[in-house]
Amino acid sequence: MTPETLPVDSDDTRERLIAAATRQFAERGFYGASIAQIAGEVGLTKQALLYHFKRKDELYSEVIRRIAQRLQAAMAERASASYSPEQRFEDMLIGFYETAQANPLDARILMRELLDDQRRDAPEKEWHIRATLNRIVDTLNEIPGMERLSFAQKFARIFTAVSAVEYFTGSQTALRRFYGEDGLAEITDAYPDELRRQLRRIVTEH
Repeated sequence: MTPETLPVDSDDTRERLIAAATRQFAERGFYGASIAQIAGEVGLTKQALLYHFKRKDELYSEVIRRIAQRLQAAMAERASASYSPEQRFEDMLIGFYETAQANPLDARILMRELLDDQRRDAPEKEWHIRATLNRIVDTLNEIPGMERLSFAQKFARIFTAVSAVEYFTGSQTALRRFYGEDGLAEITDAYPDELRRQLRRIVTEH
């Protein structure tokens, strides 16, 4: 495909750019991915990409915003039918896991974002993942007895679960190589039950 064979100003072009950016950021990180690589993946020039996103930071922020949006939507849907705050909390984190498992590129980007602090100078309004984490804290706060814990203690418990999910979903390729397709399938089948056990410990140990 030669550069700019796609309509530069179409919504489809914008979506293709976001999809390509997601792949590039997952593979190379924010600093490793380039505007030229992302544009080239969808047959555009760097200048054509800049029509939609003025800077790489803006494109990266949109990718992170959409990841956070997917996670929050899945958590809300999973928890909507729960009867108790304890069950809502558990189901929210299971929704988080299921979404991360279904979107492995998201998991890799989030791991880079959390571990490498990809954009240290991003404005607070673009801290989309913090909003997702705070939503989980808010749900934990509804559970009786949790008011005795400080924010730091509650956050530490939540982050232990979230980081375990991200590490597991981001390790699928290596686990497949280590244990084969059947072994990975068995591990993946067992993981949600173990995750639920961990989440129940979080809400019962005050």
